[in-house]
Amino acid sequence: MIRKTILSISLLSVLMAVSCKKDDDNEKKITPPRDVTEVRDENEASIVSYLKTHFYKFENNEVILDTIAGKNAKEASLFEKVRNIELDVYDANNNKVRHKLYYLLVQEGSGQKSTVADSVFIAYKGQLLNGKEFDRTIGYTKSNWWDLLGTRSERNNGSVMGFREAVSLLKDSKSGVISNTDGTLNVPKDGGVGVFFIPSGVAYFSSATSKIPAYSPLIFTIHLIKTKNADHDGDSIPSIKEIKRDDYGIVTLPDCDKDGIPDYLDKDKCK
Repeated sequence: MIRKTILSISLLSVLMAVSCKKDDDNEKKITPPRDVTEVRDENEASIVSYLKTHFYKFENNEVILDTIAGKNAKEASLFEKVRNIELDVYDANNNKVRHKLYYLLVQEGSGQKSTVADSVFIAYKGQLLNGKEFDRTIGYTKSNWWDLLGTRSERNNGSVMGFREAVSLLKDSKSGVISNTDGTLNVPKDGGVGVFFIPSGVAYFSSATSKIPAYSPLIFTIHLIKTKNADHDGDSIPSIKEIKRDDYGIVTLPDCDKDGIPDYLDKDKCK
């Protein structure tokens, strides 16, 4: 669910062209994406409202979010405890629009800090601001390993910007994952735990699913258990050193030999 959903500009153009053709029986219309700044402002207001009216508990290695009301009326709000980072995305006019990603570090983690290009062993839960859960990991298996950056392929396109930036704020556990004879895994409890409030501009924006409406801000609770520097092209250079990330999260992919393959995927690139 957290992996990218991409609709190329060329395909979008084709779809819009088709929708403009007259069909007397069933005229189809495609609504263009909304203004990024307008959606950003709406998401920001919704997230801040949520943070001011909710609190959290951390029990049995699980994060519980609840409303400040009734017997919980004296609980400190999330808004008093969260921090934020700023991330840029481009709008339809190629202008940068800055977004705030609010986050709560419940448990920083005892080990190595992750990067946006790492391979990570995680558990997570995703929900909407209304509390409806749309995705979560179930148990611990090898499928809990995620390639945050991906390989630009349909099979492995990495994660959305907001998610990989969220994971990169955590540290993993100093301990390792233990494999049991029955195929299950025992995981340490000293890894990083965080709750991240992600505006749609750095998530799925206008791409709706059966469980995520378009333009929905998301809440992810993430447990980072292990992280390792990915080396996508096997050249002994970590991928994080072969990409460029600016101070606001925009990743560019250098291609020194101009062969159309970014350096982090190109073992035979120029020296």
